Order: sequence, then structure tokens, then C-alpha cells
Amino acid sequence: MNEFTAKKIGEVIAFAQVGNATILKAKSAFSEFMAEDEVKNAISKSEKHIDALLAFATEKNIIDIVKSKAEKTGTKITSMRDAYIGDEWGNPAEIFEWWGFFGGGAIVHWNLLKGIAETIEDDVLAALTYDGIAYHESLYDSSSALLTEIGRNRAL
Repeated sequence: MNEFTAKKIGEVIAFAQVGNATILKAKSAFSEFMAEDEVKNAISKSEKHIDALLAFATEKNIIDIVKSKAEKTGTKITSMRDAYIGDEWGNPAEIFEWWGFFGGGAIVHWNLLKGIAETIEDDVLAALTYDGIAYHESLYDSSSALLTEIGRNRAL
């Protein structure tokens, strides 16, 4: 397992961690398109992804690199998020505009990991990447639909 792989796993973990923190911090905005149990399930799914990736990294003896990269990337993503949203945490338009940037970033990082999983022929990691991509695409699509609705409602 090389350093590139380890760092990509760390970055994916960072997206999951920051995603969960964002959902919790902007819970009122997320509740506009997700029921309470859906919010809990989304967070739970991300936690399962994190746990599975950490277990994989431990098994492959790359855990130190993964954790270090996750921490560094998490700090960067959180900083970008907070700079973008500023004091607009109660504004669903701002939250979901950010979520579009964030979701796209998460999807492309999961796709990098998918390419790795397919190349090293690791079925467990590959299945995890398919699930991660589907999860983030679903959240992205839902928030995009909500933004369209917000635009319609605020156009006049």
C-alpha cells in the first residue's frame, strides 16, 4: 500500500468527518429536506464509512499516514466551509451552496479511492467506495433540488 493511497483514504475520512460536523451544525437547514431519522442515518452511514476505512488502514499498516492526512485535510475543509458560510448558518441557501462544493469534493475523492480499489483488486474497499459515492451523490442531488426550490421561492 503506497503513500498516495494512504493519503486519499485520509482525505475521504476528512470529508466524512467534516460532512457530519456540518450536518450537525446546520441541522435546521438539513431538516428542510431530511427527516430527523434521515439525518441520523446519514451521520451513521458516514461513521460506518470512517470506521471501515480506519479498519482497512490499520490492516494495511498505513494508519499513521491516514490519520495525519485526515486531520490536515479536515482542518482545511473546515476552514473553507467556515469562510464560505460565515455567519449564515441559519440561511439554507448558503448552507446548500456550500454543500454543493463540499459534495462535489467528496464525490471526486471517493472516485479516486474507487480507482485505487479497482486497481489493487480489493473487493471490500471497492464495495465501500461504491457505497460512499452513492451516498454523496444522493445528498448532492437532494440539496441541489432544494436549491432549485429556494431559487424559485426567492426569485420574486
